[in-house]
Amino acid sequence: MLSAQALPLARRAAARALLRDRARLAFCSGSALQFKVDGFRSDVEKYLPRDGQRVVFATAWLATDNVFVALMRQHFPEVLQGMNLVAIDTMHLFPETLECAKLVQDKYAKQALWKMPNGVTTLEEFNAQFGDCEEMDSADFDFVSKVEPFQRALKECNKDILITGRRMDQA
Repeated sequence: MLSAQALPLARRAAARALLRDRARLAFCSGSALQFKVDGFRSDVEKYLPRDGQRVVFATAWLATDNVFVALMRQHFPEVLQGMNLVAIDTMHLFPETLECAKLVQDKYAKQALWKMPNGVTTLEEFNAQFGDCEEMDSADFDFVSKVEPFQRALKECNKDILITGRRMDQA
């Protein structure tokens, strides 16, 4: 978890990144954007089942994830309806992230399957079971708060097509 002093800096950095993304989109001409949407539609038609039943979409509530859900709702509502939406609550999400998740789920009438670190439902329980995240090894934190809950979610969904909103440069 970020310190109280680092939190405003992290939020400002996130806001700057969002503004950069919006600026990039504003500079994208209408025809270039339409070309990308057309490519997206072509890929969905080519690779995804029409009913979405074999599909799980993992979201971190990033702008790209939310655009994916919006495009699916606009162009392929039957696929969106059939697919599972999976989200991981690390117990360390910003309140704004949780607010964004609620807005997206409500707007598109698509509830996510939320998973948390095993055996905990609050930050206090997380700290008691695993310790303070700032004192944990980053690989250990990632495993208990992200990897293991995601593995449980995938097992529960039992799908054979996984989509994420992550770009190659975010991997």
